Amino acid sequence: MASRSCSAKPVRAQHGPHVLVTGLGLVLPHGVGIRAAGAVFEGRSAVRHLGDLPGLAGATGAALGSFTPPAGTEDLDRAIQFAVAAADEAWAGAGLASAGVDPARVAVVLSLSKGGIFALARQRERQGVEAEPWLAASPDAAARVVAARLGLRGPTCSPITACASGGHALVWAARLIERGAAEVAIVGAAEASLHPLILGSYRRMGVLAEARGNPAASVRPFSRTRRGFAVGEGAGVLVLESADSARRCGATVLARVAGWATGCHGGGLTRMEEGGESLARLAADAMARAGVAPSEVDYVSAHGTATPDNDLAEARAIRAAFGPAADAVSVSSTKGAHGHLLGAAAAVELVLAVLAMGRGEVPPTANLTDPDPAIALDCTPCAPRRRAIRCALKLASGFGGQAMAVCLAAPAGGS
Repeated sequence: MASRSCSAKPVRAQHGPHVLVTGLGLVLPHGVGIRAAGAVFEGRSAVRHLGDLPGLAGATGAALGSFTPPAGTEDLDRAIQFAVAAADEAWAGAGLASAGVDPARVAVVLSLSKGGIFALARQRERQGVEAEPWLAASPDAAARVVAARLGLRGPTCSPITACASGGHALVWAARLIERGAAEVAIVGAAEASLHPLILGSYRRMGVLAEARGNPAASVRPFSRTRRGFAVGEGAGVLVLESADSARRCGATVLARVAGWATGCHGGGLTRMEEGGESLARLAADAMARAGVAPSEVDYVSAHGTATPDNDLAEARAIRAAFGPAADAVSVSSTKGAHGHLLGAAAAVELVLAVLAMGRGEVPPTANLTDPDPAIALDCTPCAPRRRAIRCALKLASGFGGQAMAVCLAAPAGGS
């Protein structure tokens, strides 16, 4: 076998500056639409007892209450309904419905990390699984439904990387635009997994926070008393465009996707590496590819699941990637407010990071009343903080080791 030498350090090419965010859509446990994000920026928790939901006695989670499915989706799985609601809002917000964009040049990259759990469960209760209902609830169903609903004929795909799925969806879409395979992309993820099968699995893993009185205070990222997460439901969708498309269609640019990096780690099924080495490398690579120094990043949107080991490992990763600049960067996890949205978490938190740029405000880490001294970062406890955010770094990791980092830059003339 021929030998190979790889002693030379690879050159990190910067991504092109032409992948822009021009639309946002959101479904949170607090409500439907971008306006619901206000509760997250106020640090209000939507985590509550779920005893009134079938089969969930004694469980807690962040469930959306009143919800009217978008017209034409009434018979679809709840997760697909969330994806459609968020995609409709993002598409309308980007103003592309009347812009004359070529439908063959619009990609749809939407993930359902677990498929349609409720639709599949209904089929099981009927003592059989039929092909058509199964396909309607498969992990790529949201992408297919949104593409058909909007009359789009570009590429569709649905990356599934556990709790990093929404972030990987954005990276896939940005790559399609970067290499000219699409001019526009509808990208994100949705989750509706407040089901006994999912909650029972996570309970056995030992990663769920016990309510111990007040459920709203149970999820405490980066806290000395953190003990796990609560499952939430919702969706996050972004519209990405090339600079040419945005210019031609007169788009309002909300942010620029400046750099990204993807990879995995060997920490195990549920745990990150103790020192966070792989996530630190991805964070550093994303910043390098974006052409920004750690001192130029104002905000880190952390994965921050509130599990004891992983919060500490992520903090170590941030410290390693940022070095001395870690003392000045604002960090937060919004999961104390909206719960852990599993496969949709990174997509929702990317939407929140773009909103943070526009608001000039760092969203708080809800319930962080007793910061863990071992974390040693400014994790924005309990209340939002006014700050100009020129560059934000989103980190995400998933059970099984998948991980990603995305750098978002404020548009020219932005905050």
